[in-house]
Amino acid sequence: MLAPLRITERPIGDTRLLELSGHLVFDEGDRLLRERVHALVDEGSRRILLDLHDVTYVDSGGIGAVVEMYLHVTKVGGRLALMRPGPCARRVLQITHLATALDVFEDEETAIRGVHSPPSPRM
Repeated sequence: MLAPLRITERPIGDTRLLELSGHLVFDEGDRLLRERVHALVDEGSRRILLDLHDVTYVDSGGIGAVVEMYLHVTKVGGRLALMRPGPCARRVLQITHLATALDVFEDEETAIRGVHSPPSPRM
């Protein structure tokens, strides 16, 4: 049985932290994430953190949504970073090599500093 994606949001200064829980999967899960990130960008948010600690399952649609939102936020001059990936999310990030392409932080304090620093060059 699928655990639907839930998104809890809280502001931290000018950064928006989206705490994700459940399954980040194609269809409902990726749609919810895309809609929320697009709405935040439309409202002027430029620093967004995705807390993946309670994500229990990720499929290709879910990881595709994360990459798409990373590109969308970056395109408007913002920063989107991932924080505290749980075992499932960490495994998918490692398998896809996205752990080295995206900003991934292990704790909130480091993540906040990270989204306020200049992006690191990617090869």
